Amino acid sequence: MRQITHSQVRKWTNLGNIYIPASFSTWCPHCSEKVTFATTQQYLDKPRACAIASSKCPGCDHHVGVWSFGMHGPESAEVFIHPNTGEPRPSKPISSLVPEALFRSYLSTVDAYNSGNYVATAVCCRRTLEGLFQGLLPDNETNQTLARAIRAVAESVDLSEPIRKLADVLRHGGNLGAHFDAEKEPDEQMALQMLKLLENLIDYLHVLPKEINSLEGLLDRDNAPHQGA
Repeated sequence: MRQITHSQVRKWTNLGNIYIPASFSTWCPHCSEKVTFATTQQYLDKPRACAIASSKCPGCDHHVGVWSFGMHGPESAEVFIHPNTGEPRPSKPISSLVPEALFRSYLSTVDAYNSGNYVATAVCCRRTLEGLFQGLLPDNETNQTLARAIRAVAESVDLSEPIRKLADVLRHGGNLGAHFDAEKEPDEQMALQMLKLLENLIDYLHVLPKEINSLEGLLDRDNAPHQGA
């Protein structure tokens, strides 16, 4: 079974104090298209403290089962669908660790990959890469090419050679997607590899430093001398 997040629910309905989606948007487990499902045949299953409903994909017309658990309002409901095939590649939960604009660009990259548009994935990877590196530069140095931004960050952040190569590989892959060439077009394997490398680079440049600082703060707190000691 695949869990449906609250952000995917478009409208709730209440069955005996258990809330179940009246409609929700997600990727169809049968045709893998992102669609909005409307639930029907909703009923309360009291012995198991859950609500159950049926739905059909508006694209391929295949059946999807819906289950909802929780009796304290929609904010506490846990919603699942079955089958769980066709589940898209999830995004990393890094919204609180990176700038909002960078996170939106990253989500667009994930959405492009999940939709099967691998050329768009490569282009979005390059766009996110630009935001990633420009965000690490002083304000008066952000208006420059991606290649120069990578070199500037490499000099100031002390990137190791593998990380520098990783960034350049993503840049070249993005260039491949950005310019039309019928014989050189990103496929699924290349798009997925670019997306994974982009996530690794975001982890290295944004998530890891903040997690290290958080741990340092905890260590400093625990190592601080106690009053009266």
